Amino acid sequence: MRMNLNFPWKKKSQQRMGMVLSTHSLTWALFAPGPEATLLRTGAVLLNGQELSDTLDVLQKEVEIKDVEVHLVLPVGTYQFLLTDAPAVQETELVSALRWKIGDLLNYDAAEAVLDAFLLPEDAYRGRQRMTYVAACPKAQISSYEQSFHRAGMSLQRISIPEITGFHLSQRLAEDGEALATAFIGVQETHLCLLHNNLLYLARQAPLGWARLRNPDDFDQLVLEIQRSLDYFDSQIGKGTIRRVLISPHIKADELAAHLDQNLTPSVAVMQLPEAYREHLGGSAADETLAVGAALGAML
Repeated sequence: MRMNLNFPWKKKSQQRMGMVLSTHSLTWALFAPGPEATLLRTGAVLLNGQELSDTLDVLQKEVEIKDVEVHLVLPVGTYQFLLTDAPAVQETELVSALRWKIGDLLNYDAAEAVLDAFLLPEDAYRGRQRMTYVAACPKAQISSYEQSFHRAGMSLQRISIPEITGFHLSQRLAEDGEALATAFIGVQETHLCLLHNNLLYLARQAPLGWARLRNPDDFDQLVLEIQRSLDYFDSQIGKGTIRRVLISPHIKADELAAHLDQNLTPSVAVMQLPEAYREHLGGSAADETLAVGAALGAML
């Protein structure tokens, strides 16, 4: 399961850089060449109202980048992520069939959308109806990103979204056969992924991030959001009980994890990324972790 918004004709570069674009910053994680997935540095550049190409120029002045291959994660609000029943067509024809099926759900002409589909496992929703997620982004938006990277002399290899990037990283954290929930907590929102046997069954966004998670009373709001997803995973999707929840690293993540652990049935802990990665993470928000996941997704 991987977004098809990629550019296979681009040359294979040496370094890999995962980038997460938000309304206020561009967060990045730079990996060395080779299959070992060696993290070199992470960081963030404030947008300050600049065009993306100008921000990329600032980034290149701050970081020594050579022949970098970029894997970009779109900001919330620039795409739609929809759940619908899957048309009874071959998988190769799925996107074409969905274009017209979801046309009324888009706020622009479906013909002007770049789409990708993510079929859920056949046993999701107790096998009653095959379901699929659909990611939609205006072609003009995708073209704008590609032009910005081209002007900056950087190779944009793939475009993804937080839900799928979080899923790819969650696959690396899950144990064999495990039912696992992960929460990537950003500044304004939280992306939840629920997996079983390393397959994605539920991905959703909760409108709650670190900007509102300041004390235990605020933490209870996230308890409710996670519990709602766990209940849905059991009662509607039919995959039973999740026994482990992992939240993304942050300077307050230990405090939050302890609160969630006391108020949810599953055990809750902070994601333990490799120690070689942790020393490069500033612990600011999920964008850092997702930037790592964006680059690692290319290495699966």
